[in-house]
Amino acid sequence: MTERRKMKKPENVWFLLGALAVLAMGIPYLILGKDAIFVYHDQLDGEVIAYLLQARHLWDGSGILPEFMNGAARTALTMPAPACVLLYCLLPAETALACMQVAGSFVGYVGMFLLLWWAAEDSEILSGRKGTVGFLAMMVGCMYAYLPFLPVYGLSQYGLPMLLYCVLRLWERDRSIRDRLLYYAYVVFFGVNSSLVLSGFAVLGIWAVWEIIAALRRKYSAAQGIAWILLLLTYLLENGALFLQIFGVGESTVSHKAEYTLTAVSFWEQWKTNLLQGGQHSVDYHGWILLIAVFTVIAVIRRRAVDSKRIFRSLAISCGCIVFIATAAALWDSGIGVSLRSGWGALKGFQANRVLWLSPCLWYFALGCCLLLLLRQLCEKRCVRNVILFTVTMILTVTTAEEILLQSNLKPNLQKTVNREYGAMSFRDYYAVDVLDQVQEYIYDNFGERPEDYRVVSLGIDPAAALYHGFYCLDGYSNNYSLEYKHCFRKIIAPELAKSEYLEDNFDHWGNRCYLFSAECPGYYTIQKGGFYFQNYEIDTERLRELGGIYLLSAAYIDHSENTGLEPVREEAFETEDSYYRIYLYRIMEK
Repeated sequence: MTERRKMKKPENVWFLLGALAVLAMGIPYLILGKDAIFVYHDQLDGEVIAYLLQARHLWDGSGILPEFMNGAARTALTMPAPACVLLYCLLPAETALACMQVAGSFVGYVGMFLLLWWAAEDSEILSGRKGTVGFLAMMVGCMYAYLPFLPVYGLSQYGLPMLLYCVLRLWERDRSIRDRLLYYAYVVFFGVNSSLVLSGFAVLGIWAVWEIIAALRRKYSAAQGIAWILLLLTYLLENGALFLQIFGVGESTVSHKAEYTLTAVSFWEQWKTNLLQGGQHSVDYHGWILLIAVFTVIAVIRRRAVDSKRIFRSLAISCGCIVFIATAAALWDSGIGVSLRSGWGALKGFQANRVLWLSPCLWYFALGCCLLLLLRQLCEKRCVRNVILFTVTMILTVTTAEEILLQSNLKPNLQKTVNREYGAMSFRDYYAVDVLDQVQEYIYDNFGERPEDYRVVSLGIDPAAALYHGFYCLDGYSNNYSLEYKHCFRKIIAPELAKSEYLEDNFDHWGNRCYLFSAECPGYYTIQKGGFYFQNYEIDTERLRELGGIYLLSAAYIDHSENTGLEPVREEAFETEDSYYRIYLYRIMEK
């Protein structure tokens, strides 16, 4: 009877409604399957392939990935959330990625809900308005859960509110051993499902500063210190091979990052961009939240009450951290940061500006604190001024929520579910499902060759598609492959690089995309079937053959291909009625 009454509490009802709203985003993925739509940049073109290849070779004990770049080291494709590789062992890739989306969003929702509930705990006035507090926590939690983070990064962003909640609870000395073990368990769970180089370094760094300040104030928490050590050890174990490569232990190779060319930006311009817009993959649509925070501080700073100290302190610290993060990231990209990094070898390419990935969690925690402060003030004194201020704030919050929904990963999948002719590139389109299966079968039926017997390169279609289908590729997308291999591959594409200053600069000074580029369509890595064809395509096929290349997969017809040493295997292209690509198969001619 007691449990039944407990579940009828309004805050529990709001929590369950929000949880259902978040879990519901998985329905379109279940309906669409391979026709689901995912962001392909930095996801389908790279990270998904990292999971797939690592899953295929999870138990073979080898230090290489034979299908990738002619047998690159495993460190060439580091998984952003290592534990999630198990999903790719058990499920089709599109289902595994959908699970990462739903699970990440759900953890983000629960974490933000609990974080705001914790903030409101010390307010006697809000304790009598638990239903309203639950509604506000649910709304902000759902907004955070629907932010369009890339699910391939696991909990690197979605898991931050729950981590912060666990850290704050560990600060409390009256927590039971059982509770502390649960918090420790989540810290480890976060570690194995997030990336050290994307957000983990920032978490450890800011957390360490927190511990130092606490120690200086003689408020150090041993429980928090143990949790920090657990997270550090988790990351060290996960990234052992990467650290060995960085410090030159064993048979490590020089990374192509050593040739990165750094370009400085204006500190103030970048600082403004970081503060108002966020960084790469961390855009969170917080424009109105900034305005809400300003209004809230002006409205309540003179009326700060004892029973809302935790909320006000949380708001102040969150805003302070946001400014600090924006400043640190701007310094890293400014002339000062670039000059300091230039002599760091491969480490100069480290993207410390990813510290901005922590900002969305702080912005939405700040939003929740603003709403709680204004609600408390409204409950304390229901005057016209407070009613108007709270109403305006809720309108701005709903406006932000609407923008999030319009930009969320759910929107294109809902449109695709309703209208199967929706034009966005799907998982099936990107990986040329069914089309590359035909190519593989044709090669085996006519030449008796299995994928491991030959090497391929791709033109006008991302190499990730061939890797998805099990082809052994000489090209690929990696942020940490051998500098020697980059130089070998450059000789193959040198004729095309010489035609385009953009392509030459991109490959020589960055080079993460080790692709067959074309000066006729620079910057385009996917060519939809249609009237386009390559009129004057040139590569060094002799060098390609020396590297082991046998076949070239092209998304467009190559005119006069024999002039560059490419022999059409058959004139007819491989395609299906609805396929995005039309694939032409060429064989590298022997001299």
